[in-house]
Amino acid sequence: MLKTRYVVASIGLLIVIFVAVMFFLPNFQIDKATKGNTYIESVFDQSKVTNVEITVADEDLASILENPSQKEIVNADVTIDGETVKNVGFRTKGNLSLNSVVQMEDSDRYSWKIDFDHYQEDQDLHGLKKLALNNNYSDPTYMREYLSYTLMEKMGIATPGHSYMYVTINGKEWGLYLGVEAIEETFLDTNFSDGTGDLYYPDGTGSDLKWISDDIDDYTGINLKTNDNSDQSAMIKMLDVINHGGDLEEVLNVDEMLRYFAANTALVNLDHYQGMLKHNYYLYEENGIFSILPWDYNMSFGGFSGGGGGGPNGNKETEKGQDAENSDAKPKLPDAAPNINGGAPVGDMSANFMGESTINFSITDPVMGTTLEDRPLLNALLSNEEYREKYYQYLNDIATDYFSEENMTAMTEEITSLITPYVEKDPTKFYTMDEYIEATSGEETLVDFSTQRADSILAQLSGDLVVEAETQNGMGGPPNMGGDENGAAMQPPNMGDGENGAAMQPPNMGDGENGAAMQPPNMGDGENGAAMQPPNMGDGENGAAMEPPGMKGKMDAQGGGTSNYSKETIILSSVLVLLLFGAITFAHYFKRRGRNG
Repeated sequence: MLKTRYVVASIGLLIVIFVAVMFFLPNFQIDKATKGNTYIESVFDQSKVTNVEITVADEDLASILENPSQKEIVNADVTIDGETVKNVGFRTKGNLSLNSVVQMEDSDRYSWKIDFDHYQEDQDLHGLKKLALNNNYSDPTYMREYLSYTLMEKMGIATPGHSYMYVTINGKEWGLYLGVEAIEETFLDTNFSDGTGDLYYPDGTGSDLKWISDDIDDYTGINLKTNDNSDQSAMIKMLDVINHGGDLEEVLNVDEMLRYFAANTALVNLDHYQGMLKHNYYLYEENGIFSILPWDYNMSFGGFSGGGGGGPNGNKETEKGQDAENSDAKPKLPDAAPNINGGAPVGDMSANFMGESTINFSITDPVMGTTLEDRPLLNALLSNEEYREKYYQYLNDIATDYFSEENMTAMTEEITSLITPYVEKDPTKFYTMDEYIEATSGEETLVDFSTQRADSILAQLSGDLVVEAETQNGMGGPPNMGGDENGAAMQPPNMGDGENGAAMQPPNMGDGENGAAMQPPNMGDGENGAAMQPPNMGDGENGAAMEPPGMKGKMDAQGGGTSNYSKETIILSSVLVLLLFGAITFAHYFKRRGRNG
């Protein structure tokens, strides 16, 4: 017979273990098996160009090429750097770029999508379920999308894996593509603490996020991509708050969205929510909090600016009191897609990316072909003074760090060194080799765009440059932000003027020594000129982008608190509670038996 003191000691030990586990559990993530995915390192190795070999039945390939717009899915085998996955789904992808290539008589350079799990639900490649192969349409540098995703990573935004890939189909070289991880369940599981929330890809009615009604069926363009049985009540609540007022932090990962929109504005990425087409972004809801996710950046760096002398939103610039020049240029869709190896294409949307109005795209009214009031998500954020100040600070960080000439030169030279041999042998490229060389090392490069854009951002922050946006209602500046009597865009609050007209640093930023660009608060210097981490973000291991608020780690959706318990944590806690309850019941029963004996 066990002695009572042993039973009491055992129960006491169980209680101590229970309390200890419950106290420390929030600091340890219990990863599901799928969280051990290694595809970021193995599939998206950015130190090299990955070989992708696709094998498909000749008749299936012919069917795709005859009717590419139908996005017919066919069975294929895919070999990536020597590792083969059989029986995968293969199809064309895209909208504008797809239709543009369809119009071309001499090119089949479509973007492609590979679904490793289309025919076999449990099939993947090191955890990767879906892979997009983007054709670098309208980008003679091959770099716009890559550099944009890199900036998003540096800003702490959940960003899909991406790297350069050289594609062959049935032994025929198709050329240099950018491989991008599809945003779906695997991406969510890899990047967020839970990963089982509602994912949306807005495109169509309701994608501007304007209030229609409290019936989710009226938002036909919201496009729920996961959890088919969700009542989407969190979406309705979010739409209500951003349109009608309320606590944004109850429905939005505010700081993450400010970083996202600062990066998107700096990049002048207007084939997006901030443009007239109001698409190319994802929304992800977890525990009632929405994050925004980046997608499709081949027309960033002013690539959607169209032609002519005007800018992407018909901005008027006034500098130090000078008269503004009117510009009514509107973004143009290409009248003809780029001609394969045929010189600068007619209607090429990237051709005017260095236009004055593109470089000086407004940071206070950062929309094109619409108004802030018609983009309520961005409007709600910029109408709040505290949030607007943070947004300006993030823009300053980008201008003084990521867009610095030293940083951009180093990155573009590294990429050029990597991809140039593959561009040379690319048989389907949209631009000639001379045009590629001119775009990457000529008089107007992405480095030139970035440095001039950085100067413009700093000038707008200081007040030396005022940009009036000619929007639908003719108002300058976000609502409730004020403005001058002529409707000019309002100056960022409390920014003041820099000495001698120099671009001023945001509040509490200080001056760098000898006129050098000052470091933002708590930012530190990246090693060897590497891009710095955003404030209070910390450094990822080996220079990897650190985990943003609300993602897997120890930060919640608001950025800084303890993470929400995952389902695994809840299950384990429940088991521990049951064990403790059982132990107490046993002790009570044992004690009664002892008395009765």
